Amino acid sequence: MNPRLLVVTPVHPADDPRIRRKLIGSLADEWEVTFATAPPPPVGVSGLRWVPLRGGRVRRHLASVRMLLSRGYDVASLHDPELLPAALVARAFRRRIVFDLHEHLPAQITTKRWLPRPLRRPAAALAGWTLRLVERFVPITLAEPGYQALFRRSHPVFPNYVHDVPAATGTRRVDGPIVYLGDVTEARGVDLTVRALGRIDDPPELLLIGRCRADLAARLQEEAAARGVRLELAGYLSHDRALPLVAGARLALSPLLDQPNYRESLPTKVLEYLALGVPVVASDLPAVGRLAAEVEGIRLFPPGDEAALAAAIESALGDETLLMQARVAAGEVRRRFTWPADEVRAFYRSLLD
Repeated sequence: MNPRLLVVTPVHPADDPRIRRKLIGSLADEWEVTFATAPPPPVGVSGLRWVPLRGGRVRRHLASVRMLLSRGYDVASLHDPELLPAALVARAFRRRIVFDLHEHLPAQITTKRWLPRPLRRPAAALAGWTLRLVERFVPITLAEPGYQALFRRSHPVFPNYVHDVPAATGTRRVDGPIVYLGDVTEARGVDLTVRALGRIDDPPELLLIGRCRADLAARLQEEAAARGVRLELAGYLSHDRALPLVAGARLALSPLLDQPNYRESLPTKVLEYLALGVPVVASDLPAVGRLAAEVEGIRLFPPGDEAALAAAIESALGDETLLMQARVAAGEVRRRFTWPADEVRAFYRSLLD
């Protein structure tokens, strides 16, 4: 009988790629997986038992805590910092818990709009202290090597590299859109992108794929209409639906602002774009700059520079060499930047010892 794995996240969507496609996809053959998330369910539930966490955020959180304190699993995998106090309590009851850190938590907190500005730095410091406390009792895995600096101990790094991305098919349309894939937020440069496209004569359509606040969606639509930019807000789509749209794009974007949470992170989307053979215009942040020095197909611009972004997009659209470089890069990215499934399986097996 396979060991029982509980994967619980009251915050992330059920189709979060790191959780559903990468982690569970790597473990489903060896574990009996229970996956608890807010509705809707993930696309495809083979290899797991999906449990809905219903209600608002507080109710979902409490349901998650009850599951962690139950005896219905051998190992529980957590992905939301809000569950760290519950993880400590569960450990006191000798439950096996692992926490997967997706983001640079202290840096992320400094950008939270709902948190009053004077409280952001103290809250970030508290988050850092909490992580160092938790690491004494709970195994931790990291999505980026740069997150090691948050801890006193060394922790396994499972980089958020590409996994199960369709092969580049050459389906790029000459009249296709420019595409952005990911959460649609100001910090990720989406409003900057709309303004930059407004500087270009006859700009191509901009397709934004990802979750977007209602107020920001309305503002982006208004800004696009005022600047003559054709904008489509597709909302959140599973990777099965999103990646074929990216594959048909003329160009893909990663216009992140220079914020601590992004500065040393290598955006998974940049790797996915390149794995599909789509050329990329990206903010020249350190991790992306290092990638661009090794892999062709990326055009960089200074983060937050509207005019430079417009110039980079305009030049990239007419650059057939950049397109050919991206197509060549697809194979290299797939070889070098692959989700470490074997290491993940070995680590989770070790938790049973």
